[in-house]
Amino acid sequence: MSEITFYFDFSSPYGYLASERIGDVAARTGVKIDWRPFMIGAAFKQTGQEPLLQHPIRGPYFRRDMERCARLQNIPFMIPEKFPYSALAPTRGFYWIASYDRDAAVRFAHDIYRGYFADGLDMSDPEVVIATASRHEINASDMRDAIAAPKWKQHVRDMTEEAIGLGAFGSPFFFFDGEPFFGNDRIDQLEHWIVARI
Repeated sequence: MSEITFYFDFSSPYGYLASERIGDVAARTGVKIDWRPFMIGAAFKQTGQEPLLQHPIRGPYFRRDMERCARLQNIPFMIPEKFPYSALAPTRGFYWIASYDRDAAVRFAHDIYRGYFADGLDMSDPEVVIATASRHEINASDMRDAIAAPKWKQHVRDMTEEAIGLGAFGSPFFFFDGEPFFGNDRIDQLEHWIVARI
C-alpha cells in the first residue's frame, strides 16, 4: 500500500500542528507515514519566501491563525523567543535515529516539536536536542557524534534537495501517490483523497 510522505521543518508552526494530526489519519486509513524533515530555508531561497511572521501585514494574521488552530486542536502552543531557527541538529538527529528505529524517530520528532512550541526550549542548541533524545534511552554521546557526523549532514542536504525537487515549498507538505497537499489545513482533503483511492 502507498505511504503518505510527510515533509516538514522542525521550526514550522504549521508543521507542528500537522504532526499532532497526521497519526490519526494513518490510524483511520491504515496508510503508513514516512516522516521526512527538511530545511525549509533552502526552499525559501528558491521561492523568495520569508518566514510567515516576518511578512508585513500578513504576519499578525498568521500568528493569530496559528494560535487559533492550536486551540481548535486542543494542543499547547506558543511562539518561542527564538523563532524561527535553523533546525539542523534535530533534523540530523532524526535521520540518525530513523536509520535504526523509525518509531523512536517519530517519538523524538514529537518531543522536539512539543519542546519547542509548547515549552519554548531552544532546539537550535544541540545539547537541548541531545537531552530530548535521552528521554528515549538514546545514548547522549552517540547522539552528539551523529549530529556532528558528515554522513548525516550530507543526508539532510540530500533530503532537502529531494523535497524541493518534488515541489515541497513549505511545511507541512504531503505526497500520496504523487498527489501533493500543502498545509495543515489540507489534511482533511488528503484523507478524503486517500479514502477515495484505496
